[in-house]
Amino acid sequence: MMADGPTLPFARSPSLAEQAAEAIVGGIAAGIFKPGERLVEAHLAATLQMSRVPLREALKILEAQGIVASTPHRGTFIPAFDDRRIDQICEARIALEKIALRDAVANRKELPALLGRLDAIIATMEQAAARLAWMDVSKADLAFHRAICEASGNAIVQTLWESLARHVLIVFGQEIRDEKDALVMGPHHRRLRDLIAAGDIAALTAEIPGHILRLRGR
Repeated sequence: MMADGPTLPFARSPSLAEQAAEAIVGGIAAGIFKPGERLVEAHLAATLQMSRVPLREALKILEAQGIVASTPHRGTFIPAFDDRRIDQICEARIALEKIALRDAVANRKELPALLGRLDAIIATMEQAAARLAWMDVSKADLAFHRAICEASGNAIVQTLWESLARHVLIVFGQEIRDEKDALVMGPHHRRLRDLIAAGDIAALTAEIPGHILRLRGR
């Protein structure tokens, strides 16, 4: 018999639908699925080795997030991630991350743990960059900024950022990167980490737009 009173929360593994959604987003970011391409349920279900029920739920999640679109006569397809849309994603991301950085720096109690997490992520990022494993670099990049949002303690920022994160991963997949970029991935993120450690909000506010937009000129 369970004792009376509040129950303790526990971590849940991602549902099959969320796993499928992540796989589809990864496929778009990697160029496996192209803009305008129709997503055929039978093919996706066979590829992901799951039934159509969680797959349909995944597609509904992605449609609600604007990752895929659906029309009565065309089915579900991948819309274009054109320059206008990418600019809008970057603009929203800059606004959110300015708030996240401000609150993360103000949250002094969590700052040592955050800096440790960022150091570990930067090390992972540099190892992936040395292999030119750009998808792994992109995931480490997302993990770096997710850690800042989580450390902010701002639940609204975290929720909005997670809704945007899948769009950001797809944007990363469209960026053109080379060996020169591999050399600067670590230093770019280490500079942000050091400004956080110094508590320099003004410098962080000035730095984050250029950090996020650094490859848009290509």
